[in-house]
Amino acid sequence: MLRKEKKEKEFLKKDGVMIPSTLLNRPFLPIATERLTLRPLRAEDAVLIQHLLNDKEIAERLRRVPHPYTLQDAETFVAFAQRSMAEGKCVILAIIRRSDQQFMGVISSEGELGFWLGKPYWGQGYGTEATGALIHFCFHVLKQKKLKASALKTNIASRHILEKLEFREIGTKEASSKAFEGMREVACYAISYHDFITRYHALERPLVWVVAAILINEKGEMLVSERPQGKALPGVWELPGGKMELGETPEISLIRELQEELGIQVLEEDLEPLTFASYRYDTFHMIMPLYLCHKWEGIPHGVEGQNLAWVTYSDLASMPLPAADILPVHRLADVLKERAIWSF
Repeated sequence: MLRKEKKEKEFLKKDGVMIPSTLLNRPFLPIATERLTLRPLRAEDAVLIQHLLNDKEIAERLRRVPHPYTLQDAETFVAFAQRSMAEGKCVILAIIRRSDQQFMGVISSEGELGFWLGKPYWGQGYGTEATGALIHFCFHVLKQKKLKASALKTNIASRHILEKLEFREIGTKEASSKAFEGMREVACYAISYHDFITRYHALERPLVWVVAAILINEKGEMLVSERPQGKALPGVWELPGGKMELGETPEISLIRELQEELGIQVLEEDLEPLTFASYRYDTFHMIMPLYLCHKWEGIPHGVEGQNLAWVTYSDLASMPLPAADILPVHRLADVLKERAIWSF
């Protein structure tokens, strides 16, 4: 019974379809990688989509893209993506280079996982980086059990990315495209959640403990800080906190980190354990307890020069978060909604 109740909470029924609650009726939280931000498409993206996709070599690798590709085609696609995302039916995201906010392509999970990049961005590892992040999101946030993908047999670059990310080739089929006449051979791939986890645990990785605070002010806003240039994930917004030191409890560690990072004093009795994150990075496994806090002494400021912002849940739709923070923040939103602090 408990397992059934948990499943019903994670998935909501809409129009007879079970939709992950993390997608439905709430803002989509952008996904940050080391160099990229994956975010929902915007109307202004249509101009660059048309410019990049109006290339026969790219169009021939995709099934639904005509050639020539017009601005109206791009606008229709953006409207479809926005509607589908709002309805929780699929995930269609822009691939943005965070260093200069350059739009580079699109990645999606619509029955099959797929992506395309404009030619100026080929051969630089962006496809692997974006696809790896979406795989994590589909398995850990959307709770999908299996992912499928496909690529033309002649599309060696895309096939190499899928194989590098441990998709398994399961067969071939014939497929048509709006950009070419006739049929061409396509290689079909799949990866299951079970295989994904099994391969992850096949390699030993250090366990890293960090702790984070969810500071909520009187207006119901949450404090986030921006990671500076020169550190991992530059330009990404995160919850304040840091690594636990040997011998520290999570509470003592967090009190120390908030003093060092924000210049505020927090009492242990004012830290409420809320949830935790367990996230699989490529080179280490992170465990992160999160604590809710409404009381502190002092005015939070960036002691280390980092930018700070007080935000609401809806504000986070335009602020890239570390992938490990996305699911805990959704769960935080549910708690704050029950307490009439946030609404969505």
